[in-house]
Formats: sequence, C-alpha cells, structure tokens
Amino acid sequence: MLEKDPFNLKKRIDFCLTLKGAVETFPFGENFHVMRVGEKMFALIHYKEGQLLVSAKCEPDKAERLREEYKAIIPGYLLNKTHWISVVTTQDQQIDFELEKAILTNSYQLVLSKLSKKKQAEIRSF
Repeated sequence: MLEKDPFNLKKRIDFCLTLKGAVETFPFGENFHVMRVGEKMFALIHYKEGQLLVSAKCEPDKAERLREEYKAIIPGYLLNKTHWISVVTTQDQQIDFELEKAILTNSYQLVLSKLSKKKQAEIRSF
C-alpha cells in the first residue's frame, strides 16, 4: 500500500496512531488515510500531484496565524477552509515534524473534546 513514500506518509500515520483511540480508515479509497477518534475525523493524509497533504482541524484564529507564518500551511484542501488547515510537503517545502505533530495533536484534542463525556471517558481508559 505504501510502496512509494517519498515524504514519509507512514511516519505521520504512525504518529496519529499513538493517540489514544485513534484509528485509520479508508472511506474515500485506499489512497486517502482518514484518521479518526470516536468515529470523527481529525486528520486526512494523502498524496496529490507529488505533494503530501496532511489536513487537520484547527481553531480559525490559530489557523490564520499558522498560514501567515508558514508557506507550507494552506486552508484545508477539500475541507472546510475555516476550520481545517493542510500542511503541504514537497521537495522544496517542508515544516518541522515537531510542529506537524503539534498540529495533529491539537486536531485530535479538538475532535475528542466534542465527543460525549461518556465516549471521551471510554477513549481515555484505553
């Protein structure tokens, strides 16, 4: 499935799977890795035209600041552009993986916080 992985998509998926209750699903086909917690998407990871796109939920004000500061961060590709951002990785353009992990963790926490208290407790007890 991940034969060609020039920008290490697997590293991003593996990181997401370290978050409690996170699962990888493929509702849009095998090339679109949808990361979920409690049945809700917190990340969409895929290749598009030689670029790796990692999309994550983000607070609108934080998303705006990140887009202003980093050329590699754009409004959410194929997603609500107010509440999602996409990190675009190419040969010429990358951000620090620690920042990417922070973006993914923030997205996970945003989605987790919107789940019912019962579901949150179930996930946290894993």
